[in-house]
Amino acid sequence: MNTKIIANPRRASPTTAEFDLVAPFYPGLERLVFGTHLDDARQAFLLEILEANQVLLVGEGNGRFLKLLNTREFAGQVRVVEKSSMMIRLAKNHVGSLGKAGVEFVQGDFRRCQLGRGFDCVVTHFFLDLFNPPAQLAIIEKFAELTDEMATWINVDFIPARSWRGRVLMWWQYRFFRVVSRIEAKSCSDELPTALQSGWSLVEAVPYLGGLVVARRYRKASRNNNICE
Repeated sequence: MNTKIIANPRRASPTTAEFDLVAPFYPGLERLVFGTHLDDARQAFLLEILEANQVLLVGEGNGRFLKLLNTREFAGQVRVVEKSSMMIRLAKNHVGSLGKAGVEFVQGDFRRCQLGRGFDCVVTHFFLDLFNPPAQLAIIEKFAELTDEMATWINVDFIPARSWRGRVLMWWQYRFFRVVSRIEAKSCSDELPTALQSGWSLVEAVPYLGGLVVARRYRKASRNNNICE
């Protein structure tokens, strides 16, 4: 898998999350709290991603999903946007030099990166939950700007908890990452209303962890047809 790294030339916002500190032990922490459920959710729409040609993978973290694409011999091109230099280093180690896909890493805040256009698939795993609704709107609108008509967007994320146990878990999770990684969001927000507002149609949704996590497959609405499938 051929890789290269492009540093984003623009300065990041001082409120942008920092994950270098948690990068080495984040996978273990995730497994400790959630078991394999989050990895299962990441694979909900794997086949749709494997069929894409130009994939924009935002907030990939340490590269576990890239490694999965590699083992499945994904033959397309992947552009990965990740702010944490440590996460990119771990991702490159995860991917190695095998595989057919070409991978380009862009280090920087997605909102400020120049990424080109023409993507037919956007993938975000536990990325949007780092941001407040206004920032989510700007990010999702940028997805629409960067993608071709009828492109696919796969989003896997936490949504507001309905049970008291889920609410307690989310409170501790957001408190931890607000302190350790300076994430912007103070609580969990559901991206669905914002996605629909930004020109994306919901095609399919699969719940995990009793509905605390949802994997959703969106399609960019045609200019001539805004009706969901």
